[in-house]
Amino acid sequence: MVDQKEASLGRREQKKRDTRQAIRNAALDLAMENGLKNLTVEAIAQTAGVSPRTFFNYFASKEDALVTQAAESSEQVRRLLLARPVHESPMTALHNALLESDYFGTDPVDRDRLLARQRLTQQHPSLMAHHLGKVAMLERSFADALAERMDVTIDKDMHPELLAAIAMSAIRVAVRRWVVQGSDSLYDLLDEAFHRLERMDLSATALP
Repeated sequence: MVDQKEASLGRREQKKRDTRQAIRNAALDLAMENGLKNLTVEAIAQTAGVSPRTFFNYFASKEDALVTQAAESSEQVRRLLLARPVHESPMTALHNALLESDYFGTDPVDRDRLLARQRLTQQHPSLMAHHLGKVAMLERSFADALAERMDVTIDKDMHPELLAAIAMSAIRVAVRRWVVQGSDSLYDLLDEAFHRLERMDLSATALP
């Protein structure tokens, strides 16, 4: 009975993820084809095969459906981070939590769509502002989760915020290299970036 319930929850969660991705794909395709100004929630919903009401169950606006989806994994990363073994350092725990998460680790990222999304975002200041807001929210969620794991408060201890900022920089570098090179997987590049961080002496000029 428990297995059936878990299987049902798994199928429901997968359906939600598929619906979210269908909406995001429809929004990007229509924006690239018709332009951002001509993009409407109704057109996105029709192309994705959902109702406008369902669209708003997933996204607050058309801009929300077009920018980075990394922030959508923040709650999952938080749960995974807090569940990591207590002997792991905060950065190692965040590293492992990220690689266990759907967006950053287990689910493959479509490189061509990511490139198209980046180009579209760079072309429109309104989208860029929305994107940067999402990135800031993600970094803050990392900092809050790290503070909870470390049993400190952000107002009194800057350590969680510093670690979160460094982690976001590592993610940006890994994504940039993946986009340019296209050979190694994003998972492997993220893994390498965090391993280097964990070995790095920030006062040194280079790694041995």
